[in-house]
Amino acid sequence: MNVITDFFSKGQKIGLAVSGGMDSMALLHWFFENKQKLGISIVVINIDHDIRSTSYEDSAFVQDYCQKIDVPCLFYKLDRQKLFKNNVENSARLERYAIFHELIEKKEVDYIATAHHAKDNAETVLLHLFRGCGLKGAGGISLKTPKGIIRPLLYTPKEEIIQYINDNNIPYVTDETNLCTDYDRNFIRLEILPKIEERFKEAVKNINSFSKTAKVDNEFIEQYVPGQKVNNNELFIPLEHFNFKDSIINREILNSLNSLGIHYDIDSSHIELVKSLVLRPAGTKLDIKNGIIALRDYNGITLIDKSNLENDEFLDFSVPFGTGKIKLPNGVLEVELMKNDFDDINFLKNLQEQYLDADTLPSDCVIRFRRAGDCINKFGGSGKVSLKEYFIDKKILARKRNRVPLLAKKNQIYAIIGISVSQEVKITSQTQNIYKLKFLEEQ
Repeated sequence: MNVITDFFSKGQKIGLAVSGGMDSMALLHWFFENKQKLGISIVVINIDHDIRSTSYEDSAFVQDYCQKIDVPCLFYKLDRQKLFKNNVENSARLERYAIFHELIEKKEVDYIATAHHAKDNAETVLLHLFRGCGLKGAGGISLKTPKGIIRPLLYTPKEEIIQYINDNNIPYVTDETNLCTDYDRNFIRLEILPKIEERFKEAVKNINSFSKTAKVDNEFIEQYVPGQKVNNNELFIPLEHFNFKDSIINREILNSLNSLGIHYDIDSSHIELVKSLVLRPAGTKLDIKNGIIALRDYNGITLIDKSNLENDEFLDFSVPFGTGKIKLPNGVLEVELMKNDFDDINFLKNLQEQYLDADTLPSDCVIRFRRAGDCINKFGGSGKVSLKEYFIDKKILARKRNRVPLLAKKNQIYAIIGISVSQEVKITSQTQNIYKLKFLEEQ
């Protein structure tokens, strides 16, 4: 049986994801027989997804087998009640991989190997194509993920696994849900792929060859895709990026969704939905998938977790203004009182911090966030305007306005933290004492 072993080195511990089925039992047997030659240790990870009434029997089978061959077995049981009812299979997969990643992060194992094989990869490629994938999806299953999941059997034909099972008389269990065509993957496995193989004998081999080529091409294109940076569960794509070739901007949107935690079942319709916002007015928002919303901003598209928009921790927040560090829901405001010993106060305007006249600032001011009726005397003496008008004039996005800290007394705003100060407290040549404000926003 062909097994890829280039992933690891001597002395490492490899976790084996074993369900009890034919493929994973073949994987376990092969690693057990070859672990000394490879110079590695192994541990089995078994997860009862609690989706079937008999799933506990499969887990008991795996644990008994591990005990017989003296291999440690880590057992986990998922709570079905916590799985997404509209997509139990995908939800279980996410929970399963969360366990894998945690084991790797905690250094319990160096890698975790799954038993995905060549036919699994072919099925995945077809599934992605039918759902409208791009080149990345056509690459199928990853041989190795950045988080340490490896697939040593990925290009091993199913026939080799069956032969290995028979030659070594390896016991296994059968998951009856694998025979149910209600699941898309099972439909492809049981209905579509067998008919294709009847006519095209080398179909699985050729699909895998195509997926390898797609992976190489995808890696080349990725070099030209802008990187993504997630701040506070949101990610911004500048408007000019939508002038890139489709192969680039489509990939940037896909990678952005991945960065926000959406890794599965993304198709071309989700990509096109995000792109459609370019022609919509600022403020338009669309639901994309799994709680991620795309918003048309003034100069681009922001992808954001819906929970960010529904957070009300800013509404009733209010703390007295004073020197020192003031903890806010979205950062820390540092306030320092200093003497005006500067020969030229104009240089203060060019610094990152904000400066205001401490002697003209009324007492009993507070740091809070926006409320109805707020107004500000615009810097430069151009008169009083509502805070809403000011935000619109400065093109502050509507979804961000409730998160901008304010220095206020009643409805009078004396400083919009990080943006501007009011005319009443501006620094002049007569200023004797200065408040220096510096806002450190949490990322």
